[in-house]
Amino acid sequence: MLNIFAIKRSERALCLVAILFFIALNALMIAYNYHLFTKGGNLGFWGLFFDHYTVSGFDNLSYMTLSRWKVYFRLYRHPLLPSFYYPFYLLNHWLMGLTGTNFAIFIEAFFNVVADTYSCIFIYRILKEVVDLSRKDALLLTAFFFSFASILLTSFVPDHFAFSLFFLSMTLYIAGRAMKQPHGRMKAWQSMLLVFFASGISLTNFVKIGLADWFVNGMRTFRIKHILVGCILPLAALFAIYEYQQTTFVEPDARLQEQIKAKKLKKDHKFAVRYEKQQEFMKSRVGTQVANNQFFEWTDLSSSRTDAVIENLFGESIQLHQEHTLEDVNKSRPIIVRYSSAMNYIVEGVIVLLFLGGIIVGRKDKFLLMCVTWFATDIVLHIVLGFGIIEVYIMGAHWLFVIPIAVAYLLKHIQSTRLKLGMRLLIASLALGVFFYNMSLIVPFMLQGFVAR
Repeated sequence: MLNIFAIKRSERALCLVAILFFIALNALMIAYNYHLFTKGGNLGFWGLFFDHYTVSGFDNLSYMTLSRWKVYFRLYRHPLLPSFYYPFYLLNHWLMGLTGTNFAIFIEAFFNVVADTYSCIFIYRILKEVVDLSRKDALLLTAFFFSFASILLTSFVPDHFAFSLFFLSMTLYIAGRAMKQPHGRMKAWQSMLLVFFASGISLTNFVKIGLADWFVNGMRTFRIKHILVGCILPLAALFAIYEYQQTTFVEPDARLQEQIKAKKLKKDHKFAVRYEKQQEFMKSRVGTQVANNQFFEWTDLSSSRTDAVIENLFGESIQLHQEHTLEDVNKSRPIIVRYSSAMNYIVEGVIVLLFLGGIIVGRKDKFLLMCVTWFATDIVLHIVLGFGIIEVYIMGAHWLFVIPIAVAYLLKHIQSTRLKLGMRLLIASLALGVFFYNMSLIVPFMLQGFVAR
């Protein structure tokens, strides 16, 4: 597996451009409230970041974890993230003591650039080596993918999605390459590593790794040895990590915070009023849940699916809205925001048609079918069950890569030179238009505090 991280000679130019591009994007995040977020010392980092960070609904829990060690992540969804960040918290704590500066935003930016660059390389390889596109077409569709709003934001925000995109794109590449080889297989140790790391980043990734294993290996996936090594062993390791963190850090801290909150609610009337208003606001954002337990706390059976698909799933994920730009639905953004221009709906409609067209012409291809089943799991999770449906656009890193892959099959299917040229011009126009449109909204938002200062 290690050789897939080697950058090929033909990929060096792409790699360099990708690194510079993602450094530039992460520089926006570094500039965002720079003077506040680099404050070091014995500070209330939760209040500092929570009160002054708002980027579309993406979390800033990695900033908090790197600034002061505590398990802020929901462990049943992200069991590996706190452990991953711990040694870098120690590094940041040491640097903070030496310099008085919090380096959390720089550490996170470094990881984002590395993950983003390899995600870009893997997407390009999938299009070129697995789908068999020409180099120019693979580059065009890679650029198309990274013009999408959710992917641009994922590239620099301090959330887990950049890591998910890295592992999912790597899984697609490994599975696709195995499918291209006679008797190609995903070995148990490969599945083990992918399940451990991808599921440790976000537990729902486990389903996609399992589907990839099944599409490549067929019934061999269900052999006892393969199940033990490729599935049970990594899940058992993640459960052990979860249990240790839950009993050692989460539960004692939860009891302490409840005691502190109870005392503060009694003594501080203003705090009690603010707390009650926040609780009421959060209740207004919760729909009818599938079941009343923590695993279903984000599900929603009552929100409009039509609005969610048009404005959020295929809307905000690809093109930001002009109003309430990058606001957080859990703070101030309405659940549904509509575009001010009909052109946005036309662009959305064209992209969806290209996506569906690619699925139709490539429906017999095993790799594309696997990608479509991945997309189907997200539809079931977010649209059917309603998990995170009110901010489904921040989840784009888990599925948006299926769009350029499907479009690749459509482009590959066209035989007419003139039609193929027209398709390339259409994709290039969409990529450039969507990219510059999104950046025209992202850049002013991210720099507003820096410029004002």
